[in-house]
Amino acid sequence: MTLSLVHRILLIAGFALFAVPMLWLVWPPPGGRLDSLAHPAASYARALSLVDSLRQLDGPGISAECGSKLLEHGHPTPRVVVMFHGLTNCPAQFDSLARVSFARGANVLVPRLPRHGFADRMTGELALSDARELRAFTDGIIDIAHGLGDSLTVVGLSVGGTLTAWAAQERTDVDRAVLIAPMLGVARAPGRWTWAVTRLMERAPNLFVWWNSELKRDLPGPRHVYPRFATRAVAATLRLGAAARARAGREAPRCRAIVMITVGGDIAVDNGLCAALVGEWRRHGARDVTTYEFPAGDHLNHDIVDPEQSGGNTDLTYPVLMRLIGP
Repeated sequence: MTLSLVHRILLIAGFALFAVPMLWLVWPPPGGRLDSLAHPAASYARALSLVDSLRQLDGPGISAECGSKLLEHGHPTPRVVVMFHGLTNCPAQFDSLARVSFARGANVLVPRLPRHGFADRMTGELALSDARELRAFTDGIIDIAHGLGDSLTVVGLSVGGTLTAWAAQERTDVDRAVLIAPMLGVARAPGRWTWAVTRLMERAPNLFVWWNSELKRDLPGPRHVYPRFATRAVAATLRLGAAARARAGREAPRCRAIVMITVGGDIAVDNGLCAALVGEWRRHGARDVTTYEFPAGDHLNHDIVDPEQSGGNTDLTYPVLMRLIGP
Protein backbone atom coordinates (compact mmCIF):
# COMPACT_ATOMS: atom_id res chain seq x y z
CA MET A 1 0.00 0.00 0.00
CA THR A 2 1.47 3.33 -1.04
CA LEU A 3 1.87 6.25 1.33
CA SER A 4 -0.57 8.38 -0.69
CA LEU A 5 -3.22 5.65 -0.45
CA VAL A 6 -2.72 5.50 3.34
CA HIS A 7 -3.19 9.27 3.51
CA ARG A 8 -6.41 9.02 1.52
CA ILE A 9 -7.78 6.27 3.76
CA LEU A 10 -6.92 8.27 6.87
CA LEU A 11 -8.53 11.36 5.36
CA ILE A 12 -11.75 9.48 4.54
CA ALA A 13 -11.81 7.88 7.99
CA GLY A 14 -11.29 11.24 9.66
CA PHE A 15 -14.06 12.79 7.62
CA ALA A 16 -16.41 9.95 8.54
CA LEU A 17 -15.61 10.34 12.22
CA PHE A 18 -16.56 14.01 11.95
CA ALA A 19 -19.50 13.74 9.53
CA VAL A 20 -21.45 10.93 11.20
CA PRO A 21 -21.83 12.72 14.55
CA MET A 22 -22.74 15.94 12.75
CA LEU A 23 -25.44 14.18 10.72
CA TRP A 24 -26.77 12.64 13.93
CA LEU A 25 -27.00 16.09 15.48
CA VAL A 26 -28.77 17.90 12.64
CA TRP A 27 -30.98 15.10 11.34
CA PRO A 28 -34.65 16.11 11.80
CA PRO A 29 -36.37 14.63 14.86
CA PRO A 30 -39.02 11.92 14.66
CA GLY A 31 -42.53 13.15 15.48
CA GLY A 32 -45.65 11.87 17.14
CA ARG A 33 -44.13 10.59 20.39
CA LEU A 34 -45.61 13.19 22.73
CA ASP A 35 -49.29 12.82 21.89
CA SER A 36 -52.03 14.02 24.22
CA LEU A 37 -53.48 11.58 26.75
CA ALA A 38 -56.50 13.68 27.68
CA HIS A 39 -58.84 12.96 30.58
CA PRO A 40 -60.92 16.17 30.82
CA ALA A 41 -62.77 16.95 34.03
CA ALA A 42 -66.45 16.14 33.56
CA SER A 43 -67.78 18.71 36.05
CA TYR A 44 -66.97 21.88 37.94
CA ALA A 45 -66.73 19.94 41.20
CA ARG A 46 -64.24 17.53 39.65
CA ALA A 47 -62.17 20.43 38.33
CA LEU A 48 -62.01 22.02 41.81
CA SER A 49 -60.94 18.68 43.27
CA LEU A 50 -58.11 18.51 40.73
CA VAL A 51 -57.09 22.08 41.60
CA ASP A 52 -56.83 21.03 45.25
CA SER A 53 -54.52 18.19 44.20
CA LEU A 54 -52.46 20.66 42.18
CA ARG A 55 -52.12 22.96 45.18
CA GLN A 56 -50.95 20.08 47.35
CA LEU A 57 -47.82 19.98 45.18
CA ASP A 58 -46.95 23.44 46.51
CA GLY A 59 -45.12 22.22 49.59
CA PRO A 60 -43.17 24.23 52.18
CA GLY A 61 -40.25 24.62 49.77
CA ILE A 62 -42.30 26.74 47.37
CA SER A 63 -42.34 30.54 47.71
CA ALA A 64 -45.61 31.93 49.04
CA GLU A 65 -46.21 33.97 45.88
CA CYS A 66 -45.31 31.11 43.54
CA GLY A 67 -47.98 28.50 44.22
CA SER A 68 -50.58 27.54 41.62
CA LYS A 69 -53.47 30.00 41.58
CA LEU A 70 -57.14 29.76 40.65
CA LEU A 71 -59.21 32.92 40.43
CA GLU A 72 -62.77 31.62 40.29
CA HIS A 73 -66.27 33.05 40.51
CA GLY A 74 -67.74 30.11 42.40
CA HIS A 75 -69.40 28.59 39.35
CA PRO A 76 -68.60 27.61 35.75
CA THR A 77 -68.09 30.65 33.55
CA PRO A 78 -68.63 31.16 29.81
CA ARG A 79 -64.87 31.63 29.44
CA VAL A 80 -61.91 30.01 31.15
CA VAL A 81 -58.31 31.24 30.83
CA VAL A 82 -55.17 29.23 31.57
CA MET A 83 -51.89 31.12 31.84
CA PHE A 84 -48.54 29.29 31.66
CA HIS A 85 -45.53 31.22 33.00
CA GLY A 86 -41.99 31.24 31.62
CA LEU A 87 -38.68 29.54 32.35
CA THR A 88 -37.31 30.11 35.90
CA ASN A 89 -40.36 32.24 36.76
CA CYS A 90 -43.57 31.27 38.56
CA PRO A 91 -47.33 32.08 38.59
CA ALA A 92 -46.59 35.49 40.11
CA GLN A 93 -45.44 36.52 36.63
CA PHE A 94 -49.05 36.47 35.43
CA ASP A 95 -50.75 37.98 38.51
CA SER A 96 -51.68 41.24 36.83
CA LEU A 97 -52.90 39.75 33.55
CA ALA A 98 -54.84 37.06 35.44
CA ARG A 99 -56.70 39.67 37.48
CA VAL A 100 -57.71 41.53 34.33
CA SER A 101 -59.14 38.37 32.77
CA PHE A 102 -60.88 37.53 36.06
CA ALA A 103 -62.43 40.99 36.22
CA ARG A 104 -63.78 40.41 32.73
CA GLY A 105 -65.70 37.40 34.03
CA ALA A 106 -63.43 34.44 33.36
CA ASN A 107 -62.29 31.73 35.74
CA VAL A 108 -58.50 31.93 35.54
CA LEU A 109 -56.01 29.13 36.33
CA VAL A 110 -52.32 30.00 36.66
CA PRO A 111 -50.42 26.78 37.48
CA ARG A 112 -46.86 26.47 38.72
CA LEU A 113 -44.76 24.64 36.14
CA PRO A 114 -42.88 21.56 37.34
CA ARG A 115 -39.63 22.33 39.22
CA HIS A 116 -40.32 26.07 39.37
CA GLY A 117 -41.20 28.43 42.20
CA PHE A 118 -38.86 27.13 44.90
CA ALA A 119 -37.90 29.56 47.65
CA ASP A 120 -34.31 28.40 47.17
CA ARG A 121 -33.61 30.25 43.96
CA MET A 122 -30.39 28.26 43.49
CA THR A 123 -32.24 24.95 43.47
CA GLY A 124 -31.02 22.25 41.11
CA GLU A 125 -34.53 21.01 40.30
CA LEU A 126 -34.54 22.28 36.72
CA ALA A 127 -31.75 19.84 35.87
CA LEU A 128 -34.34 17.05 36.18
CA SER A 129 -36.68 18.51 33.53
CA ASP A 130 -38.15 16.13 30.97
CA ALA A 131 -40.35 16.63 27.89
CA ARG A 132 -42.71 13.83 28.92
CA GLU A 133 -43.23 15.57 32.25
CA LEU A 134 -44.08 18.82 30.45
CA ARG A 135 -46.51 17.00 28.17
CA ALA A 136 -48.27 15.29 31.08
CA PHE A 137 -48.40 18.56 33.01
CA THR A 138 -49.95 20.45 30.09
CA ASP A 139 -52.51 17.72 29.51
CA GLY A 140 -53.41 17.73 33.21
CA ILE A 141 -53.92 21.49 33.35
CA ILE A 142 -56.12 21.49 30.24
CA ASP A 143 -58.09 18.61 31.80
CA ILE A 144 -58.77 20.77 34.87
CA ALA A 145 -59.67 23.86 32.85
CA HIS A 146 -62.14 21.83 30.78
CA GLY A 147 -64.39 21.59 33.86
CA LEU A 148 -64.16 25.24 34.93
CA GLY A 149 -66.41 26.63 32.21
CA ASP A 150 -67.20 26.65 28.51
CA SER A 151 -64.80 28.29 26.05
CA LEU A 152 -61.13 27.74 26.94
CA THR A 153 -58.30 30.18 26.17
CA VAL A 154 -54.70 29.11 26.86
CA VAL A 155 -51.97 31.74 27.16
CA GLY A 156 -48.27 31.05 27.60
CA LEU A 157 -44.97 32.92 27.63
CA SER A 158 -41.60 31.45 26.58
CA VAL A 159 -41.60 27.86 27.90
CA GLY A 160 -45.28 28.42 28.65
CA GLY A 161 -45.66 29.47 25.03
CA THR A 162 -44.23 26.13 23.95
CA LEU A 163 -46.74 24.32 26.16
CA THR A 164 -49.44 26.44 24.55
CA ALA A 165 -48.22 25.57 21.04
CA TRP A 166 -48.38 21.88 21.91
CA ALA A 167 -51.89 22.29 23.38
CA ALA A 168 -53.02 24.17 20.27
CA GLN A 169 -51.82 21.31 18.09
CA GLU A 170 -53.11 18.45 20.27
CA ARG A 171 -56.24 19.45 22.20
CA THR A 172 -59.67 19.87 20.61
CA ASP A 173 -61.03 21.51 23.77
CA VAL A 174 -58.77 24.57 23.43
CA ASP A 175 -60.77 27.30 21.71
CA ARG A 176 -58.07 29.98 21.61
CA ALA A 177 -54.30 29.67 22.07
CA VAL A 178 -52.14 32.75 22.63
CA LEU A 179 -48.42 32.07 22.26
CA ILE A 180 -46.17 34.82 23.62
CA ALA A 181 -42.53 34.51 22.48
CA PRO A 182 -42.65 30.70 22.59
CA MET A 183 -39.37 28.85 23.01
CA LEU A 184 -39.40 26.69 19.87
CA GLY A 185 -35.74 27.39 19.27
CA VAL A 186 -33.01 29.58 20.74
CA ALA A 187 -31.93 32.84 19.16
CA ARG A 188 -28.21 32.07 19.18
CA ALA A 189 -28.60 28.77 17.31
CA PRO A 190 -31.66 29.27 15.10
CA GLY A 191 -33.36 27.21 12.43
CA ARG A 192 -31.70 23.94 11.48
CA TRP A 193 -29.38 24.15 14.48
CA THR A 194 -32.31 23.77 16.87
CA TRP A 195 -32.30 19.99 16.79
CA ALA A 196 -28.52 19.88 17.24
CA VAL A 197 -28.86 22.11 20.31
CA THR A 198 -31.66 19.93 21.64
CA ARG A 199 -29.70 16.70 21.29
CA LEU A 200 -26.53 18.16 22.75
CA MET A 201 -28.39 19.52 25.78
CA GLU A 202 -30.17 16.20 26.26
CA ARG A 203 -27.05 14.04 26.03
CA ALA A 204 -24.37 16.24 27.60
CA PRO A 205 -24.19 16.77 31.36
CA ASN A 206 -26.54 19.50 32.53
CA LEU A 207 -25.13 23.00 32.88
CA PHE A 208 -26.56 25.90 34.84
CA VAL A 209 -26.24 29.19 32.98
CA TRP A 210 -26.57 32.60 34.63
CA TRP A 211 -29.12 34.91 33.06
CA ASN A 212 -26.53 37.63 33.70
CA SER A 213 -22.99 36.30 34.07
CA GLU A 214 -21.79 39.51 35.71
CA LEU A 215 -24.57 40.09 38.24
CA LYS A 216 -25.28 36.38 38.84
CA ARG A 217 -27.45 36.12 41.98
CA ASP A 218 -28.08 39.86 41.94
CA LEU A 219 -30.22 39.60 38.81
CA PRO A 220 -32.47 42.69 38.56
CA GLY A 221 -36.22 42.33 38.32
CA PRO A 222 -38.62 39.99 40.13
CA ARG A 223 -37.07 38.39 43.21
CA HIS A 224 -38.92 35.09 42.70
CA VAL A 225 -37.10 34.36 39.41
CA TYR A 226 -34.19 31.89 39.47
CA PRO A 227 -30.99 33.73 38.48
CA ARG A 228 -29.86 30.81 36.31
CA PHE A 229 -31.45 28.23 34.02
CA ALA A 230 -30.64 24.59 33.31
CA THR A 231 -29.69 23.39 29.84
CA ARG A 232 -31.75 20.26 30.51
CA ALA A 233 -34.88 22.43 30.99
CA VAL A 234 -34.24 24.13 27.64
CA ALA A 235 -33.78 20.73 25.97
CA ALA A 236 -37.07 19.43 27.42
CA THR A 237 -38.88 22.51 26.13
CA LEU A 238 -37.34 22.27 22.66
CA ARG A 239 -38.20 18.55 22.51
CA LEU A 240 -41.89 19.29 23.23
CA GLY A 241 -41.81 22.11 20.70
CA ALA A 242 -40.29 19.77 18.11
CA ALA A 243 -43.16 17.33 18.67
CA ALA A 244 -45.70 20.09 18.07
CA ARG A 245 -43.86 21.30 14.97
CA ALA A 246 -43.55 17.78 13.58
CA ARG A 247 -47.29 17.18 13.85
CA ALA A 248 -48.00 20.65 12.46
CA GLY A 249 -46.00 19.57 9.42
CA ARG A 250 -48.52 16.77 8.84
CA GLU A 251 -51.90 18.10 9.93
CA ALA A 252 -53.90 21.12 11.05
CA PRO A 253 -53.96 22.24 14.69
CA ARG A 254 -56.96 21.13 16.71
CA CYS A 255 -57.38 24.53 18.35
CA ARG A 256 -59.96 26.81 16.77
CA ALA A 257 -58.08 30.14 16.93
CA ILE A 258 -54.37 30.84 17.44
CA VAL A 259 -52.42 34.03 18.15
CA MET A 260 -48.64 34.15 17.74
CA ILE A 261 -47.00 37.11 19.51
CA THR A 262 -43.27 37.75 19.08
CA VAL A 263 -40.83 40.38 20.26
CA GLY A 264 -38.73 42.00 17.56
CA GLY A 265 -35.04 41.56 18.31
CA ASP A 266 -35.74 38.89 20.96
CA ILE A 267 -32.35 37.66 22.17
CA ALA A 268 -33.78 34.55 23.85
CA VAL A 269 -35.89 32.67 21.30
CA ASP A 270 -35.90 32.00 17.56
CA ASN A 271 -38.61 34.11 15.95
CA GLY A 272 -37.97 32.37 12.63
CA LEU A 273 -39.29 29.06 13.97
CA CYS A 274 -42.36 30.87 15.29
CA ALA A 275 -43.04 32.14 11.77
CA ALA A 276 -42.40 28.68 10.33
CA LEU A 277 -44.92 27.10 12.70
CA VAL A 278 -47.53 29.67 11.73
CA GLY A 279 -46.81 28.86 8.09
CA GLU A 280 -47.36 25.13 8.68
CA TRP A 281 -50.62 25.76 10.48
CA ARG A 282 -51.92 27.92 7.66
CA ARG A 283 -50.67 25.49 5.02
CA HIS A 284 -52.71 22.70 6.61
CA GLY A 285 -55.92 24.70 6.68
CA ALA A 286 -55.94 26.66 9.93
CA ARG A 287 -58.10 29.68 9.12
CA ASP A 288 -57.96 31.76 12.30
CA VAL A 289 -54.26 32.40 12.94
CA THR A 290 -53.24 35.93 13.94
CA THR A 291 -49.68 37.22 14.26
CA TYR A 292 -48.33 40.28 16.04
CA GLU A 293 -44.73 41.38 16.60
CA PHE A 294 -43.70 44.15 18.96
CA PRO A 295 -41.23 46.31 17.00
CA ALA A 296 -37.55 45.86 17.75
CA GLY A 297 -37.41 49.62 18.25
CA ASP A 298 -39.44 49.23 21.44
CA HIS A 299 -36.38 47.56 23.02
CA LEU A 300 -38.50 45.14 25.03
CA ASN A 301 -37.34 42.34 27.27
CA HIS A 302 -38.19 38.77 26.25
CA ASP A 303 -40.53 38.78 29.28
CA ILE A 304 -43.23 41.27 28.29
CA VAL A 305 -45.69 40.05 30.94
CA ASP A 306 -44.23 40.60 34.41
CA PRO A 307 -44.62 44.26 35.52
CA GLU A 308 -41.50 43.89 37.69
CA GLN A 309 -39.32 42.73 34.81
CA SER A 310 -36.54 45.06 33.74
CA GLY A 311 -37.26 46.24 30.19
CA GLY A 312 -40.78 44.83 30.20
CA ASN A 313 -42.81 48.04 29.72
CA THR A 314 -46.26 46.64 30.49
CA ASP A 315 -47.82 50.05 29.83
CA LEU A 316 -46.99 49.34 26.20
CA THR A 317 -47.54 45.58 26.09
CA TYR A 318 -50.66 45.00 28.22
CA PRO A 319 -53.17 46.78 25.96
CA VAL A 320 -51.97 44.65 23.05
CA LEU A 321 -51.86 41.43 25.07
CA MET A 322 -55.36 41.88 26.49
CA ARG A 323 -56.77 42.68 23.04
CA LEU A 324 -55.23 39.52 21.60
CA ILE A 325 -56.11 37.33 24.57
CA GLY A 326 -59.71 38.44 24.10
CA PRO A 327 -62.63 39.64 26.22
